[in-house]
Amino acid sequence: MVEKRLWSSAFLMSLFFLVLVACLSPLTILADSLIMDELHYVSLDATLSGFSGLIVGTENNFDLLIMREGTLQRFVLAGLDIPQYDSSKLYSKRLLSFLRSTIGLQATVQRTSSSKGSAAYIWIQPDGESYLIQSIIVSSGLGRAAGEGEIDLSNAEEYAFKKALGVWDEELYTVRATIQEDVRQAETKESLQSHAMPDAKLVVSEIDIFDNGEYAMIVLTASEGGRFDGSTLSIVSRAESSLDEDLFLFASEGVLEMQEQLKIFVTLDRSRQVSFDYDYLWESYLDPRGGHLRIRGRDGSETLFEYEYDRRISGFIVTPLY
Repeated sequence: MVEKRLWSSAFLMSLFFLVLVACLSPLTILADSLIMDELHYVSLDATLSGFSGLIVGTENNFDLLIMREGTLQRFVLAGLDIPQYDSSKLYSKRLLSFLRSTIGLQATVQRTSSSKGSAAYIWIQPDGESYLIQSIIVSSGLGRAAGEGEIDLSNAEEYAFKKALGVWDEELYTVRATIQEDVRQAETKESLQSHAMPDAKLVVSEIDIFDNGEYAMIVLTASEGGRFDGSTLSIVSRAESSLDEDLFLFASEGVLEMQEQLKIFVTLDRSRQVSFDYDYLWESYLDPRGGHLRIRGRDGSETLFEYEYDRRISGFIVTPLY
């Protein structure tokens, strides 16, 4: 009887120890929300604090633009060592895609005490739970922890290293440019293209931005008539003109006559009521300070447009560049 009790006590103590270790260990999850699709997250011993704002865009690829009480501010993600963008690396593309997917989310911004205010730790709540953006990036191998930050990311980095994620397994995550296409599909595609009607050529003819970028209207005009499905309109990165910050795809089939127009309403708030008509709604943000837009035609041709505010006309001027 005594031996049995001793064994039971030992078992209970072991069980208690395992539970205690589990409670003290960082929690690792593979989140299943749209924002967190296939991303990893190691929970941290950190308290959510700071001011609230709306993520409205990215700058220099990896900095976040946040609107706070009508004021636009740019924040560098503190505590990270992010490799230079490389389009041949899948983790590099995934990081850019993840940061763009946060546009439209409310964020809690915790400025670092050692900076002048441009560096911050940023929390988001895509599914009701709080996630630190820096931990998502490091846990998923999309970047490394930069030394000793104000929030310890070492557990997240150790997790990504052991799992050989992202930057820790460059060979696995290298994008291979060789895409094999079925011969029959290629022949069918070529046949359809040879009998298709001409492609429309779209140009950005007008831009209006209201309430410091809370909503905007982009007007496209067909300088040449034809089909426009498969064309794209994108907001170009300020840091690298070959990169798109956000992209709108005209997916539905349609035909435009010469000089016919398309109106795209741009906002982060789908519930906003407006008094004018539009053809498409784009959940995005157009920087009122000016910037660049790109149109890609169905045939892959590209045209870059610059827009800037002109006080003489109290509006925006659009200039095609090439």
